[in-house]
Amino acid sequence: MATISKATVCEIKEYGKDIKEYILKLDKNNYFEPGSFLLLSLEKKDDYTKWPESRNFSIASVYNKDNKVRLIIRKVGAYTTRIFNELAIGDSCMVKYAFGDFLLPFYDIKSSICCIAGGTGIAPILSFAEELKKIQQEKRLHVYYSFKNSEENMGINILKEIVPENQLHLYSTREKISGVNCRRIEKNDILNSGLDFSLSHFYICGSENFTNYFKGVLLEEEASNIYTDEW
Repeated sequence: MATISKATVCEIKEYGKDIKEYILKLDKNNYFEPGSFLLLSLEKKDDYTKWPESRNFSIASVYNKDNKVRLIIRKVGAYTTRIFNELAIGDSCMVKYAFGDFLLPFYDIKSSICCIAGGTGIAPILSFAEELKKIQQEKRLHVYYSFKNSEENMGINILKEIVPENQLHLYSTREKISGVNCRRIEKNDILNSGLDFSLSHFYICGSENFTNYFKGVLLEEEASNIYTDEW
């Protein structure tokens, strides 16, 4: 059963003008799996007969005893604009969690895990990285992450700390950055990864076009384990 909890904003970090990272502290802190998402509503009530208008966001952190969750939110419409305008440090909202099936393969503790993410699609991948580090399996993780520029490279410090250096592949599409590929992720980047397509687990998170393209690439290679999460 999903948990409904009040959540208070502890920290806010801006990535350019249209992306913010929110650290929320939950009143009710129940376990959730990495890769899960929650529903966030600005309408606060003590009891609900019907869940109000909300938006879903991937949780970009793992369950912890500090009662905190990380969200990465891009302003794309009226409701996310309200979130940007109405949620300051110290303010509260309501969340309902946890949902989704974009989850780590805990039944398989040996095969490689390859994540292909674009923009804010990195959010659930950050939770994967933190979880794999916690269980000392970070060497399984390969990440291909594309972002616009140095302002919008959300979570890059977390990835650099956790993902093995030769398995972290970064791409900046609109700015030349030292040590980062100045282009989009390409088909051959994945095909030449050296991964076993029949055994590895592939997670794709990004826009619909981004997700469909790389899913098609993997299907052509007869990859067996493909999981997608598009926004």
